[in-house]
Amino acid sequence: MSSFIIRKATQLVFAFLVLVGISALPGLIVQMRPDFPGYFKMVQQQLGLLTTSAPLTYYNVTASEKRPLMPDLQPFIQETLVIFTSALICSSVVALLYAFLFYRTGSKTRSILTQSARLLEMIPDLFWIIVSQSIIVFLFKMTGFNQIEIAGGFADSIRFLPILTLSLTTVFFFIKWLTGRIQEEQHASYLELARAKGMHSTQLFWQHLMPNLFYRFYLFFRTNTITILSSLVVIEYAFNVQGLFRFILINQDFSVLLVLLLLIYVPFFILDTVAELCIPRSWKGEIS
Repeated sequence: MSSFIIRKATQLVFAFLVLVGISALPGLIVQMRPDFPGYFKMVQQQLGLLTTSAPLTYYNVTASEKRPLMPDLQPFIQETLVIFTSALICSSVVALLYAFLFYRTGSKTRSILTQSARLLEMIPDLFWIIVSQSIIVFLFKMTGFNQIEIAGGFADSIRFLPILTLSLTTVFFFIKWLTGRIQEEQHASYLELARAKGMHSTQLFWQHLMPNLFYRFYLFFRTNTITILSSLVVIEYAFNVQGLFRFILINQDFSVLLVLLLLIYVPFFILDTVAELCIPRSWKGEIS
């Protein structure tokens, strides 16, 4: 346990140093030339932000004044968190149901499902954004239904279409991985043994196959989180979502960038730590 704590503490310290270095990168280039003294000075300033007890401030472009960061940032964090979490839950549920259907079907149907999923995965984020907005506009023209907004405003939040679009972007990503692993695992010895004992295919899928894939799916998600977040950046900008990423695009401040990176990294670090402690060793393929 002590080695685990030391490893995680070391990982956290190095991650903080890397994030500080990244947050200071905009100060590296001045007038198209590298400015290393200015960059290291900016790194020192960013380190000072982490060690100071004074409230963080930023330059608000809209108000043209310095303002406290955290009170202003809180509603933007909430919007991004709601959209990201909701889309992740929706896409995970749909991907699991699709994987179950894939597991229960024959080879011909599997081939059709695989080709369809690959084709849909290649569709870029902007396509889903344009299509979803076009459908809502068409629905309004045909029926007069106007309860779904196609873009947000400064005082108005928009969630349905961003959640739908991010779910569509993510679900095919998950489906590709799950179906690939199912094809690899379907003739594994532990499944063959369960079949020999007369276990139903539904039980095989949920009680044996999914627990063995859970930890690997988590590692896959952790590795590709940056891809999902990059899609969220595009979605927030396109739908004018008053979210965390749009906030940094409008208020391009070094302190805001550092806080943004920390707000992304720290929750995933905590999640990863909890996962390592709570996920059974058998699910990780380790011998107890």
